[in-house]
Formats: sequence, structure tokens, C-alpha cells
Amino acid sequence: MSEPLTGGCHCGQVRWTLTSDPMWGGHCQCTNCQKFSGGGHASNIVAAKADFDVSGDMSSYEYDADSGNHMTRYACGNCASPIYGESSGNPKGVVIRVGSMDDPAGFAPKAVLFVGSGHAWDTVDSGLPTFPGMPQR
Repeated sequence: MSEPLTGGCHCGQVRWTLTSDPMWGGHCQCTNCQKFSGGGHASNIVAAKADFDVSGDMSSYEYDADSGNHMTRYACGNCASPIYGESSGNPKGVVIRVGSMDDPAGFAPKAVLFVGSGHAWDTVDSGLPTFPGMPQR
């Protein structure tokens, strides 16, 4: 990685830095991501929690995801922009919302997850591999 990835919320109160390359990136069409994104899917990168630094007033929300994992989602406490999430399925990782990146141009999605929950009007790159749910490791 040449330069750290950076991002933040809409109002500027929350800022984050990632000092390692993301481990994975893709789109998720699960019903939880649809609700939280306000659209047909969420675009995310997965990164090492140890290399992720975030500052600012955050709010959080906990729930059990479609994957069966316990999730915590974090958003700006002021403007409610979604920033990142944590999953019991990957305690050493964070799931960062691509929309919070300062420069999302380098985002390279690898797959689309939970297409079984997707909608015909939410078209994503048809060349990407798709999975009806969470792929098995």
C-alpha cells in the first residue's frame, strides 16, 4: 500500500484511516444491508481491525445478521452516515462502507453476496461472481 485509505462522514465529525490494503471488497444484497443503505445493496471493503483507526462521535446498533453472525454497525452520531461494522464471524476485521471513503475510485468489488435477497431493479456488474448467501470459507 502506498498511501493509507481515508474516509469519514458527511458532516466531517467522524474520520477514519486504514493503513493496510483491504482484504476483500464487494456488494451485499442482504435485507439488512438494503435497510441500512437505503438501496438495493451495500458496497463494502473488509480490512484488518488492527490497521483501522476511527475518531469522532459514533452511534452503534447491534443485531443478528442474515449470515447468523452478531453484527455491530457504526455511524456518525451527528449526521448518521454509515461508516463501518464489526461481525462476530470475523472479530479481527472491520467492514468499511465504501461510500464513506474519501476516494472510492479504487474500489474493486470481487463478488455480490446474498443475491437471493436482491431485486431485479438493483443491477450490479453481471461479470462478478454471485452467491445466494454468505460463501463458505
